[in-house]
Amino acid sequence: MSLLFVAGLFSATNALAVPGNGNAGEIREAKKADIQQKKDERVAEKNDNVCEKISERADVFGQKMTEQENNFQTRNQEKLTNWTIRKTENEAKLKTNQANSDANRDAQFKALEARAQTEEQKKSVTDFEVKVRAAIETRRLATDSAIKTFQASVQTAIATRKGQVDQLVSSTKTARLALLETAKADCAAGKDAKTVMATFGSGMQANRTKTQTDKQSVEKINATMDALIATRKTAIEKASTDFKATMEQARIELKKVFSTDSLQ
Repeated sequence: MSLLFVAGLFSATNALAVPGNGNAGEIREAKKADIQQKKDERVAEKNDNVCEKISERADVFGQKMTEQENNFQTRNQEKLTNWTIRKTENEAKLKTNQANSDANRDAQFKALEARAQTEEQKKSVTDFEVKVRAAIETRRLATDSAIKTFQASVQTAIATRKGQVDQLVSSTKTARLALLETAKADCAAGKDAKTVMATFGSGMQANRTKTQTDKQSVEKINATMDALIATRKTAIEKASTDFKATMEQARIELKKVFSTDSLQ
């Protein structure tokens, strides 16, 4: 066999091998492209699922927040209604007690008048009645003023706290819905699902922390009520003490003329 024949055969073999090597490379590239496509499809599917869940969560969350607002408003209205009922009942009870006291006192005055025989005694009884009625009126005005001030302050405290809580609920709802809308927009823009969820999660955590902090600044109605009750009590006790002092002095002056039973 000549050298030229061998060389030609070798060249022919190499020539035939080249196309084979080219096909293998194309196959590898095709496989890589297929793998990447499937990967992209999985990522897209995952993103679609995340977006779908976020959309569902947005709807559910909106409904939940609306229900919470409605429940809060209902509870507030019930508390206000109950307080108004108690206020009306207490006012009616006070008026009834005052009317009964007036009737009993009038009866005592009549009995005292019947005991007065001399002009001096009659004048002393008249002066006594005038002083007692004036003392009663003074005490009632002071008591009524303390009660009305208390009631007005309670209504102001309730309205103030309600406004603060309404603002807190509204700002919390607005912020959380904004986070959901941002997440939905990021999903629609094709952003990575992990990144979208991580951003959404950190935003929600920050919102919860802020809400808890803001709650601490909301006026505590119980502490306010305790202070208002103490103020009312002090005012009423002073009115009662002043009344008793006036009554005691009036009795002393009356006893100078004749002895009489104590009046309530």
